[in-house]
Amino acid sequence: MTAHPAHGQLGYLQLPTRDVGRSIAFYEAVFGWTGEPEHGSFHAPGLGGQWSTDLVPAAGSGPVLWLGVDDLHPALSRVVAHGGRVHGRPRLDQGARWLAEVDDPDGTRLGLVAPVRTGRAQPLLAVRDVEAASAWYQRVLGLVSDHGGPEYERLLADGVLVLQLHRHDVTHHHGPVVADPGAPLGNGVLVWFGEVSDFDGVVARAGAAGAPVARPPHRNPPEGGGNGPSHREVWLRDPDGYTVVVASPDGEVWE
Repeated sequence: MTAHPAHGQLGYLQLPTRDVGRSIAFYEAVFGWTGEPEHGSFHAPGLGGQWSTDLVPAAGSGPVLWLGVDDLHPALSRVVAHGGRVHGRPRLDQGARWLAEVDDPDGTRLGLVAPVRTGRAQPLLAVRDVEAASAWYQRVLGLVSDHGGPEYERLLADGVLVLQLHRHDVTHHHGPVVADPGAPLGNGVLVWFGEVSDFDGVVARAGAAGAPVARPPHRNPPEGGGNGPSHREVWLRDPDGYTVVVASPDGEVWE
């Protein structure tokens, strides 16, 4: 699998053809591309693609440009928000990439190429007051709201979903998120945020917010204990009693 292209970089090129074999011979001879007849795919310097008999060659129509995007859903949302159109559902191409076809505001067809990812942790916490909990995480950790509202929240770090908040007594379409409404929230759960460069700022903001401290700032491992992760940690309690561990970047306190 080749490296995923940078955001906005041309990552996959689809060219119309009536005869894949003839196209392979031509592009190999003229440009040195290598073609694969079974799927009609090709490799060019810094670029891969496919010849497609599903597209009808037409003078002046030009190729379909497939542009790399970092994440599928945000890209599709931005297409629609800025006057474009999404054509059908994205499709998984041979397990290697997600492909989606869109139109720009003028109707020009474009393709989006998004990476296939291994599963990411996106924890969801049952909370009593979604908006209060969201405000706490935004204030202390600098997370950004991506949803808002009294029942459900999505919180982003650097544009990536890292935490979900759900009101504990709202069932939505999936049923209750708390198995035992009488049990205390947060028991046995540690919400861990690592690689936090602004560690001292988090400690200061947590103090200003009056957050209970379960374990004050400390080195992991303790001084003289070797270099393990070599970071600092502070263990806090959020408004619902969840233990929130904030850790500085690994190696930050190297001995």
